[in-house]
Amino acid sequence: MNAHENTRPAEMVDALNAVFGKHQAARSSHAKGVCASGEFTPSTDAPQWVRSSLFAQGGVPAVLRFSVGGGNPNVSDKSRTVRGLSVHLNDGAQAYDLMMISEPVFFAATPASFVAFLQARVADPATKKPNPENIKAYEASFPDGKLQPRLLASHPAPASYATTAYFSTHAFRFVNGRGEGVWGRLVMEPVAGTVLLSEEQEASLPDAFLAAELDARLQSGTAQFRLYIQPAGPNDSLVDPSQQWSENHSARLELGRLSVQAVEPDSLCNPGVFDPMRLPDGIEPSDDPVLLSRSAAYSVSLQRRQAPGDATC
Repeated sequence: MNAHENTRPAEMVDALNAVFGKHQAARSSHAKGVCASGEFTPSTDAPQWVRSSLFAQGGVPAVLRFSVGGGNPNVSDKSRTVRGLSVHLNDGAQAYDLMMISEPVFFAATPASFVAFLQARVADPATKKPNPENIKAYEASFPDGKLQPRLLASHPAPASYATTAYFSTHAFRFVNGRGEGVWGRLVMEPVAGTVLLSEEQEASLPDAFLAAELDARLQSGTAQFRLYIQPAGPNDSLVDPSQQWSENHSARLELGRLSVQAVEPDSLCNPGVFDPMRLPDGIEPSDDPVLLSRSAAYSVSLQRRQAPGDATC
């Protein structure tokens, strides 16, 4: 039995709620965010890598959601947690959801590790903080959970949703019209470059500034990203999202450009879920157990946050 079959979807949502609390009508993860709209324009080379009509020439409407990691809708925008970017593309014939975070690795290799990571971080009722001994015990059993927290602690938070790179962390097989495939992860690079908060900004900015900053930025233009396939190297795992891949920028394959045009009401993003298993023709999932577990967990989360009077996520 695969690791993802041993952990029920509800356990994953319960573990998030235990750490972050239950918040009416909020997502269980990436609860704080801002909805936006834009357009994806494929590169001229994109059909060489993916046969889907979404990657043929011509712009595709995009619905996006930028977010702050975790299930607390009141978390500080200066927190050293991941930032998220979810994108829904739909050309009327095919649909595709991209779900990406601002670190090149996930915090768990399996659903069991996902649950254990969160259980180790449930606050002690007396101290209101996680017990360090619980985290130490977790890391001894699940070493896959060490890298992402270390990366997050090594740099300040992004100064803007538009000035951080985003990574799929999961691997997919990209197949062209000739049936030729390449395994890779996706990278979304900001055209404006990577800009992190300065020490002065960390001290002076309010806890909620990212949504207003993005809106102001889009009032005077667009936020642009380039989407790439990062091909797998010979030693890169296709099934463990907690492992960092070897990086060869010259080997990247450009799929196109995402133009973020306007901030939108939350109602545009909230009725459903962004699902990383919503894949178009020419993009196939790996056997990554975390990837394969996500659709069912999102369904549980959606049912809970849409339940009348239910204060779960």
